[in-house]
Amino acid sequence: MKRLITMLLVFSLAGVSVPPFVRQIHRRFVGVNAAVYLENHNLEYYYPNEVRLIVERLAHEHQQPPKDASIHKETGEVIPHEKGLYIDVDQTVGNVISAPGGAELELVRIQVVPLLRTEHLLPLTAILGSFTTPLMGAPGRVKNIRLSSEAINNTLVLPGVVFSFNEIVGERTLERGYQSAPIILGETVILGVGGGICQTSSTLYNAVVRAGLEIVERRIHSLAPSYIQHGKDATVAWPHTDFKFKNNTDTPIIVKGAIQGGRVRVWIVGAEPKS
Repeated sequence: MKRLITMLLVFSLAGVSVPPFVRQIHRRFVGVNAAVYLENHNLEYYYPNEVRLIVERLAHEHQQPPKDASIHKETGEVIPHEKGLYIDVDQTVGNVISAPGGAELELVRIQVVPLLRTEHLLPLTAILGSFTTPLMGAPGRVKNIRLSSEAINNTLVLPGVVFSFNEIVGERTLERGYQSAPIILGETVILGVGGGICQTSSTLYNAVVRAGLEIVERRIHSLAPSYIQHGKDATVAWPHTDFKFKNNTDTPIIVKGAIQGGRVRVWIVGAEPKS
C-alpha cells in the first residue's frame, strides 16, 4: 500500500492524471478520517489543503470584530462594549486532520475583548471644567450656535487624542442648516454662513483651560467679541483656522455643550481626580 501511495504522489507531481477510483483510495489513506464533522460539515477523506479552505470560509462567516464602548451622541449614555470572536484557523485545521473517525468538532473560538470597555467610561462623571457665555444675537446666529453646540456635545476624547473643532463640527454650509450671521473678518464685521459659532469655540476653549487640558492650536479675533473678554476667545473658520486641544490625561474625557437658560455652556466631564 505504501508503494501505491508513493506511485500516486509521483504521478501527481508529474502531472499524470489519476483515475477517480484510485484518487478515492488515496484520500482514504492521507485524508481526514471517516465521518469527521466540523460544524455539521462532513469532511470525510478531505485533503489537508481542502480542509484549510473550508475552515477559512467558516472563519470568515463566524468571526466578529470587537466593538469599543462609546457615548451615545444624543443621550450621553454609555453604550456598552461588545466582545469579538476570533477563529484560530491553524488549530482548527490541525484538530480536523488529527481527529479520529466519527468525531464531531467545532471551530476553535477565541473571545476578543476591545481596548475601550464599559468600565472605562462609567466613571466619567466628574466635571473637570465648565464655562458659560451669554447667548445673544439674531435667530440665525443663535441657530448656528445651537448646531455647533450639538455637534461637539457628547464627544469622547481618548487619552493622547487631539480634539479639532473644525473636524468635529464640520463645514458650515446652508445645506447643513447653518445660516448667515455676522462674523469678524480682519478689522470689519460682515455676514457669513455659520456666523456666531466662534462663541461655541470660545466657550469650549475656556472650559478646556479650566479642565487643565493642553491647548494645541488657538487664535484670537482681530476685534473684541461682545460675548467674552478679548484674549479669552478662540476664533475658528473653515478650513484654515481651528481650535484644537489634547487630552493630556490618562483617562478618557467627554466634551459636552448646550444652550441652557439663555447661556452657551460647555463642560468637560472625566474621571474623579485622584487625591
